[in-house]
Amino acid sequence: MLVSPQHLIDGEVAELRRFGYTPFGDAAPDWAGMWELLKGDFATLRRAHVPAYAGMTPWPQEGARIYMRRRLLADRLFEECQSLYARVHAEGINTELVEAYTLARDAYEEAVLDFGKARAMLEEVFTQTVDLAG
Repeated sequence: MLVSPQHLIDGEVAELRRFGYTPFGDAAPDWAGMWELLKGDFATLRRAHVPAYAGMTPWPQEGARIYMRRRLLADRLFEECQSLYARVHAEGINTELVEAYTLARDAYEEAVLDFGKARAMLEEVFTQTVDLAG
């Protein structure tokens, strides 16, 4: 079976949706809803209960928003990759499109690394706030 470029992207989209990915819209982010999808990443043996977004104090809540904003940025850059990837396959390979896709993919990968850094930052905030409260 020949796998189409769109089929490959659809697989990535399905994986991202597990963590709250939605295509860009004009609505304000649903921080509480997005946090419900992501907070499990912070559960540990010492921190079996990760607070809901509304239950956090301002310090960890801001850390959570930074974490979620970085995920949203990665989502938007992923969409750029999708668009350019589709163009490369629809219009045929040419140097300009391949180079544009390479730039977009590099930016996406950097955004994913920044998302990981934001996760580490929020883990530290939780260690200093949430873990002490329990």
